[in-house]
Amino acid sequence: MQDTKPLLVFAAVLEHGSMNAAAAALGMTPSAVSQHINRLESVHGIKLLNRSTRRLTPTNAGRTLGSYCRRLRDTLDQTHTAIVNLKTEPAGELHMALTSGVIQAPAFQTALARLQHEYPQIRPVLHLSDTLENLQQAQIDMAIRGGERALDDPNLVARHLVTWPYQICAAPDYLAQHPPITRPEQLHAHRWLHFAPVRTTLHCRNESYFLDIADSMYCNQIAAVHSLTVSGFGLSEQVIGEVEALVADGRLKIVLPEWTLPPVNLYLVTPYRVQSAKTEAAVQIFQESFTQGERV
Repeated sequence: MQDTKPLLVFAAVLEHGSMNAAAAALGMTPSAVSQHINRLESVHGIKLLNRSTRRLTPTNAGRTLGSYCRRLRDTLDQTHTAIVNLKTEPAGELHMALTSGVIQAPAFQTALARLQHEYPQIRPVLHLSDTLENLQQAQIDMAIRGGERALDDPNLVARHLVTWPYQICAAPDYLAQHPPITRPEQLHAHRWLHFAPVRTTLHCRNESYFLDIADSMYCNQIAAVHSLTVSGFGLSEQVIGEVEALVADGRLKIVLPEWTLPPVNLYLVTPYRVQSAKTEAAVQIFQESFTQGERV
C-alpha cells in the first residue's frame, strides 16, 4: 500500500501545478512531496517533471502516468465513500441541499422534526441555495430539487416527492389598495416580484391565457420573493406547498384561484445509489412526510 502514496502525491502535483500547492492540499511539507516525486523517478528510472524556477510541467511519461494516478485517486475516493455508506448505524452529519423556499414548507419542517426526534444521532446540516450544486463535489448526502432542470445530472438517483401547483399570490393589504382582480388581463397592471421570469399559461375551464410579465422586480432568493410578497410589494408566483401556511393564516391570498397554473415536481436526489444508514433513514422520513402532506 505504501507504493500508492507517491502515485497519489504525483496526481496532486499535476492537479495543483506546484509542489507547494500540492503540499498544502495534502497536509504535507513541500520537501516531503518532493521526496515522493524523486522516489518515483529514481525507482522506476523515468523523468516525470520538467522543473524550472517558474513552473513544473509534466514530461510525456509524466502525462501518461498522471492519467493513471488520477484514476487511482478517484477509485480510492469512491472506495472510501462506499465504506462510509456501508455503516449500519444512522449517525453523523447529514448534509442536505435545498432551496430557500422549500425550507418554509410544512412538509419539510415536519420531516426535519421527525428526523431529529427519531434519529437524534443524525445531525442535519442544511445548505441553502437556489442554484443547482454538484452534489458529489460539494459532499452533499441528499437534496430536494424541483423544476425543469431538477434531473439534468444523469448521475443522480431521483425519487419523486410531491407535485405542487403554482398560484399567483399577494398580501391582503396590497389587494385592498387596488380594484378586484377578476381576469388574467388585469394582472399586467400590477407590481410583480420574481425569482424566475413570469411566463406561464393560466387555464380556467375552456379558457387559457398566456401571462408574460416584462416589468418585475428580480430577487436572487426564492425566500426573498416570499417575504416581499407578504410585505405587500406586489404579486408573485408561488409554489403552494411552500406558502400554504401563509395562505392559511391570512398573510397571503391566492389571486384568481379558479385559474390553474402548471405544477412543479419536487424530487429527493442522492449522488450515490448505495446510501449510508443515515441517508436511507432520512430518505424514508422525507418521502413519507411529503406524501402525507400531499394527501392532507
